[in-house]
Amino acid sequence: MDYVELAIKSGGFMAMDRVFLNNRLAELSSDRDKLAYIMPPASVINAYFAEIYQKQGPEAATDYFLDLMTTFKGFSDQPSFDLEGHESAPTFRLIRLNLSGKSFGFAFQNEQGQALIVSELADEPITDALLFEVAQLFPHYVIRLDAGKLTLGALDFEPFGSPVDLDELTSQAENERYIKLTTFNIAEGITHYQGIVNHSRSQAKMVQYEGRAFNLYIRK
Repeated sequence: MDYVELAIKSGGFMAMDRVFLNNRLAELSSDRDKLAYIMPPASVINAYFAEIYQKQGPEAATDYFLDLMTTFKGFSDQPSFDLEGHESAPTFRLIRLNLSGKSFGFAFQNEQGQALIVSELADEPITDALLFEVAQLFPHYVIRLDAGKLTLGALDFEPFGSPVDLDELTSQAENERYIKLTTFNIAEGITHYQGIVNHSRSQAKMVQYEGRAFNLYIRK
């Protein structure tokens, strides 16, 4: 691995830093230490993420971040704001999100693109309102809220049958494993959802934003 080129490409250093990087990296023996040294700081990564999100869209932004975390081995099963720069996870980084006026972070758990949303405050509740706000931010993911834990990931569903109207703004369709509620009104969609979920296998809420509507998925 060419650590100098990776350092420049990743944005933490510039071309004029080549000699400096070569000299400093020569003093480090392990791959882990070298990656930790050249890993861009959170401020740089968040700036790149925001720029890509604005210019190319949310999927391009998360692709950038996933590629970076894969290259630098920056995944964590238990991400937190206190973990950045810690000796136990020197290449871990969070994407800062302002959700409902409060501070949250987006982090990847693994190379498969499973992600988590975590609060900067340990006792901050994860609400339905937050669930739908995150769904709008990342429409290419299915957002799952289960036992106060908010996860994101790609999920391919088998085709659903023809929808049946439940009211003017909400319809229901099914396949072998899932019920899908499509709604243009969050409150009404949640009301219908609650009427179905008590008879389902899972109590988790699964939401995806698509074309001004929300799809709520219920595991049968």
